[in-house]
Amino acid sequence: MPAEQLKSLLNNVGLTGLTEDCAVKYLGNDQVLVSNVDIFTPIHDDPVIQGEITACNATNDVFALNVKDIVTYLSFLGIPFDQPQQITEGLLEGQMKFLKRLGVDIDGGHTTYTSWPLMGGIAIGIDNKENLIPKQIKRSVNVGDILLTKPLGLQAAMAVYRVLKEMPEMVADFDPDMLKKAIDLGVEMMTTSNYYVVKTIHEENLKSTIASMTDVTGFGVKVHASEMLEESNMDIMIDKLPIIVGTDKTSEIFGYDLLGGCAAETAGPMLISIDTNIIDSEEVQRLLKKNNVNSWKIGTFGPGSGQVKLKKDLDVIPIEDYNR
Repeated sequence: MPAEQLKSLLNNVGLTGLTEDCAVKYLGNDQVLVSNVDIFTPIHDDPVIQGEITACNATNDVFALNVKDIVTYLSFLGIPFDQPQQITEGLLEGQMKFLKRLGVDIDGGHTTYTSWPLMGGIAIGIDNKENLIPKQIKRSVNVGDILLTKPLGLQAAMAVYRVLKEMPEMVADFDPDMLKKAIDLGVEMMTTSNYYVVKTIHEENLKSTIASMTDVTGFGVKVHASEMLEESNMDIMIDKLPIIVGTDKTSEIFGYDLLGGCAAETAGPMLISIDTNIIDSEEVQRLLKKNNVNSWKIGTFGPGSGQVKLKKDLDVIPIEDYNR
């Protein structure tokens, strides 16, 4: 659902207030329970890969609040009547494969028959309330840098994946090797957990240096950045975007406004605002890299009127290999 339509829906039924990546329930004794549910349709034909993407997508919202330990994961599967059992098994195997890397089990779930495949998960974490990092920039912070931990362009990369199977003539003018690199990197990014961002924050005691944090999933980076500015008098200025190689051009074909910050992402990067009065953002990047997390400084924030502004001539950084 588009961001404005979702906001209108919630307002109309009285579910108002600041948006957050997860539901947060205070348990007492300074403990909080953080829960998230994500359900979506398949974007990859390999059921194991799709299962991994599903689990990554569901758990990343918990990590977006700086909660490191997921204590429960429940799986949801909507299964068409004619779906072969090995596909359904693959979807579960993929989720289990991904979760095993986090030390998490599937503790239960729900299955139902649907006319179109659906898959998702409920992820629940518990942490001390003092560890939570909000989505909105702290009012006490007046200047800083914005970091992004994965390249953007997943919507276009997976659109290429689909049209190569169904309408290859749409991308016939593009280098086939470049298209393959974009698809492969897109899959790698959607199965790469944001856990290691949170692990770094905890290990290096960075919580006090971070003004806000969210994951770029569901909408484009501009929408998620604007959520950081809710009820603030700050502006975010974006002057650089790392993108999956070639997705700036393929986005134009599909009508995705990637360079306008409006192309949707799935299991996307962390968007982090750094309080540069406390720490240089380059030091945060260095510490993230110790846990094999790449990051890019894509802009700054400072006093303003609650707007996200993209530089007219963005510095576009094409990424072919995340590990370089």
